[in-house]
Amino acid sequence: MEIKDRIIEETSRLLVVKSCRLITMDEIANNLGISKRTIYEQFTDKSSLLEECFNYHFDMAIKEVSDIAKESDNSLISVMRVLKLASESIQAVKYEHIEDLKKFYPKIYQKTFEQHIAFQKILRNKLLQEALDEGLILEDTSLDLLNSLIHLNLFYCSRNEFINENSNHSSSEIVAMNIFIILRGVSTYKGIEIIDNYKNILFKNNI
Repeated sequence: MEIKDRIIEETSRLLVVKSCRLITMDEIANNLGISKRTIYEQFTDKSSLLEECFNYHFDMAIKEVSDIAKESDNSLISVMRVLKLASESIQAVKYEHIEDLKKFYPKIYQKTFEQHIAFQKILRNKLLQEALDEGLILEDTSLDLLNSLIHLNLFYCSRNEFINENSNHSSSEIVAMNIFIILRGVSTYKGIEIIDNYKNILFKNNI
């Protein structure tokens, strides 16, 4: 593996366990057994390293959700799989860490997270429109409002206080229940049948 990829990989690992403001170049260098100068030969500063890390993972996520849309049997299943992936991604980084990125590195947040959030919103709207056209979602459903509620719930259910209040349930169960309730409530009988048949798979960690 190239040294640049190793640096991105180690930084990404640290971003899962701690806030970006607490990660130092010294720590990354020590963990990799390289000099700090080696890192600066690849990245101009910590900001550029963080930006490349997030861009790399978001590029991977875009590819993954695109594959999901192609592989799924119908648009409603695509929506559920994309939402589960998005929820797990937010939980992996932790909501509070995302807030720290927004506070301490606002330019990176705008260039990476906001762009990715916009992409996810456009993708969800496309899939929801397809589900509506396929007769799987009720005709009088406001897709814009539905999309906004989905976004709100994704982030709220990923907050530490919510997870702690429901500690007797796994994070994946919380995610699945959130997706299940929101989508089932606006689905037609045909859509409900698809969701109910897919429920057992949705509540597993192996979509």
